[in-house]
Amino acid sequence: MRALLAVATLLISGSLPAVTAVTGEPAPDFALRTASGEKVRLSEFRGEVVLLTFWADWCGRCNDQLHDLAALQARYGARGLRVLAVNIDRHSDAAREAAVRHALLVLHDQDQEVARQYQLGDLPLTMVVDQHGMVRQLDTRYRPKEAARYAAQLAGLLDEILPQTAARN
Repeated sequence: MRALLAVATLLISGSLPAVTAVTGEPAPDFALRTASGEKVRLSEFRGEVVLLTFWADWCGRCNDQLHDLAALQARYGARGLRVLAVNIDRHSDAAREAAVRHALLVLHDQDQEVARQYQLGDLPLTMVVDQHGMVRQLDTRYRPKEAARYAAQLAGLLDEILPQTAARN
């Protein structure tokens, strides 16, 4: 009876088993729209280091973090860093405003499908994905001191891909 109830719940909700992001494993790919409506896939950023964060407008820590991540994007963007900020609010207003205010690539997960795929719990959920698409760091929550740790880790990862970038030029 319990098994039947579990199957019925999956069918009613339309949910598939979630894919969790795990350190040392590939980051699950997804496609979302930007605030301007352009469709973007995570896998499009292979070859770059991606700092991926999930956030919501009602989350104070998330908004503090976006400011710090924008500074990291400005500092390391030319070296191959891409910050992707995935907003999970139902309406896109906060995503559009954050994209302009922070000059970040903000994606909108209106139906929270990607949030479910990543088994989102606490906000913000932040991860560093290396140039090969592998999750290197996974953090829940955010504390202002995290920006310095992200900066140090990003500098190391960007140094790893710098020789590859120089060889292509």
